[in-house]
Amino acid sequence: MQKAKGIGGSERHLLSLLPALAEAGVEVRMVVAATGRAPDFTERLRELGVSLTVLRAGLHVNPLLVTALRREIRGFRPDLVHTHLIHADLHGQLAARVAGVAGVSSVHGTHDFYRREPYRSAARMIGRSARLTIAISQHVRRFIEDVRLSREEAVRVIPYGIDASGWLASNAERTCARASLGLDAGDIAVGVASRLVPHKGHSFLLRGHALASRRVPTLRLLVAGDGPLRADLEREASGLRGRVDFLGFVPDIQSFLNACDVLAFPTQPEFGEGFGLAALEAMAASRPVVATAVASLPEVVSAGETGILVDPRSIGELAAALVRLAEDTTLRRAMGKRGRERARAMFSLEDMVARTIAVYEELH
Repeated sequence: MQKAKGIGGSERHLLSLLPALAEAGVEVRMVVAATGRAPDFTERLRELGVSLTVLRAGLHVNPLLVTALRREIRGFRPDLVHTHLIHADLHGQLAARVAGVAGVSSVHGTHDFYRREPYRSAARMIGRSARLTIAISQHVRRFIEDVRLSREEAVRVIPYGIDASGWLASNAERTCARASLGLDAGDIAVGVASRLVPHKGHSFLLRGHALASRRVPTLRLLVAGDGPLRADLEREASGLRGRVDFLGFVPDIQSFLNACDVLAFPTQPEFGEGFGLAALEAMAASRPVVATAVASLPEVVSAGETGILVDPRSIGELAAALVRLAEDTTLRRAMGKRGRERARAMFSLEDMVARTIAVYEELH
């Protein structure tokens, strides 16, 4: 179960995990507590053949949702209930406990609200209701232990996984993808793919890009994603006409990444990043990554090997990294190749599925 208001990192994770679990023989029923642009997510789940129930999310604390979930559990009769994110943990784990079913919780972020009351006490109560807790990175595991969101012995680390085989594009597909975005042959496209929300680092990236594009006029910044900060960011970028494009929600992230030459992941420490899926997706597509050296990103991006990590407060470092990759085609290709190798070796979909099933089997 998960609350969804569109497609972000955790939703893209589930779009990979759920069909793969089903293919491995796990009977899967996904319950989505829907709000906002949840149909973007639920329709994609249906296209992938995932059995699905959609409920209204309602208020942050919604007793009616617990009742509906308990009814769903009793009808489906699962061996366990697996929840993702705090809203689903609150409602899904309570419903599972009332129905007498074991629970697994996946923690996807290290948001600061977990440290504040009343959220901290609520999160601890919810986390300890689940029999086992999955942390999506070592960084998240350390956070769970620090804030005591779960019993230390109950935490299992399972990073996001990806099927890297489908992410490479042919030259013709790349040319077509670039043309659809209005890129010229000589443009160096830097992409960013995330929601336009506070602390994702878009303003930091705009300032770094403005500085870098003075050195490399062919640099183009492509912003994939939507959110409440879009209007403010578009105003901030107004002085960079022709060098920044806001694309809104991009359903085909694979085509987007293959059109780009570099992926930027400028998240700030305040966001509480749990993994950085777009960085992994870029690596699977053989694209180098420029990321901030915060949270879980150093676990995903190997500094100097598959990308460049920069200080999240240093616009100069960010600009220098963009310039370096823009000016060195050989370096971009080498980092991209090593990134793809790292994605396949350390973050495979098969490994994520096997480790998830192993957690399920611990409960029986």
